[in-house]
Parts: sequence; C-alpha cells; structure tokens
Amino acid sequence: MKLWILFFLFTISNSIYTQVLENSGPASTAMAGLNVNNSNLWSLNNNIGQLVNINSSEIGVSVYQPFVLKEFTTSNLIFAIKNKNKAFGLNYSNYGNEFLQINSAGFGYSMKLSENLQSGIKLNYFHFNAGEYYNNKSVFTADLGLNAKLTKELNINLSIKNPTLTNLDDFNNEKIPTIMQFGIGYKFSEQLSLNTGINKNIAYPSSFLAAIDYQPTKKIRFRGGIGTQPTIAAFGIGVNLKFFELNFATQIHQILGWSPDFSITYKFE
Repeated sequence: MKLWILFFLFTISNSIYTQVLENSGPASTAMAGLNVNNSNLWSLNNNIGQLVNINSSEIGVSVYQPFVLKEFTTSNLIFAIKNKNKAFGLNYSNYGNEFLQINSAGFGYSMKLSENLQSGIKLNYFHFNAGEYYNNKSVFTADLGLNAKLTKELNINLSIKNPTLTNLDDFNNEKIPTIMQFGIGYKFSEQLSLNTGINKNIAYPSSFLAAIDYQPTKKIRFRGGIGTQPTIAAFGIGVNLKFFELNFATQIHQILGWSPDFSITYKFE
C-alpha cells in the first residue's frame, strides 16, 4: 500500500515526475530543479539549447533515488559530442519497481545560431510497462530549448518538453507531462551566479525556483536552491578531477524527505 501511495504522489508532483521519466542530473537536483540555465552534459535532458555550450565531448552516469527508496531508483547514461558550433547527444534512462517499468532513450542536437543565441531540439522514446493495468505503452515526444546571452553577465533560457501534448493513453486523456521552464541567470563573477525561474506543468500550478551556484576553486563547486509547488530545499557539491567530475546532491521535500542524486562524468579533452 505504501508503494502505491508514493506512486500516486509521484504522479501529482511535476518536478518529481519529470525526474522519474528522465533524470536531470545532480546539478539540477541541487538547484531544486532549476536547470534551464545550466550548460553541462545534463543539458541534453534539461535545456537542449544549452548543450552546445559544453567545452568538450563527455560521457556520464547518474543514480537518483527519490526519498531513499530503492523501488524508485532512476539510473541514467548520457553521452554528448561537441563539434565546434554544434553538439549531439544520446541518453538512456531506466526507472522501475515491481509495479511499473519506464525506459527512455533520446537523441538531441544543439547549435549556435549566433554568438549570443543557441537553440536545440531533442527526440525522446518512452516505453512503459505496468503489467495488467496498462500493459506495454510506447510513445515519442520532443523537447525544444533556447539560450540567449543578453550581456556577458545576463542570460535568459527557455525549455519546452512535449509541446505536442502527446498522449500516454486515451483512457482518461492521460498525457506525457508538458512542462515549460523559463529562467534568468546572472553571473556576478567567474565564481558566483544567481538563478531564478518559473517551472510550469500545464496540468498543475507554477513552481517558482531560485538557486545559487558558487565555485570557490577550480576543483570545488557548491549549489543550492529552493522551490515551491511542492516546497523543497536542495543543495549539492561537485568535485572536478581534471578529466573526471563527481557530483552529489539531494532535495528535501516538505513531507516525503530526502532524495539523493549522484553522478560521475568523464570529459574527452
């Protein structure tokens, strides 16, 4: 019974449900889900328009465990190739327990339209297996992303997931979530940036997000954030070891508790 209650809570929480479908990476987790402003490997799943801003080709894996329950663990493999003014990426994600299995894969393309404007598109494949309740369902969706640098310090970003309102099932008009995130990032220095944004699942109230990104040295990075709808606080730490990058983060839900997230990334420099 406890698992079914938690599954119900998963489906009504837009930020958590998104991460079950497609893990967003510890940087996103540490910033309370405010990920549209980030330019890293996980931009493939968050804001495909930002992927072209990575510095090199990368590969990474992550493990996300909502509320420290192994039944809801999401694992993700992600790979991106940077080539001058464009970037390509592939990802595979798996989530599952005895009641529900979700597998997803995606391919994304990001490019610079000008020195200060980048965009991208990603195609996703989802396969749901819920046994006798839904049997097997497979659907395709798309993501759109945009990054605009207004000044050296200020940038605005937009991502739209599933703009086509793709159905999961005709029964009860069940749909893959359509989620839009708009964010503003301001860089006070090379070490410190402040981010704010709005996350909107069209089926639920808007979430207001704020986060900070602080990098005191080249090897250490701290992130933290807060969000509403649901009320969450988050923090994380990243360690840069030249070719490898380790990130750990967790979110704290007002009712359901801790959700740790860990990743390791290798950079092909």
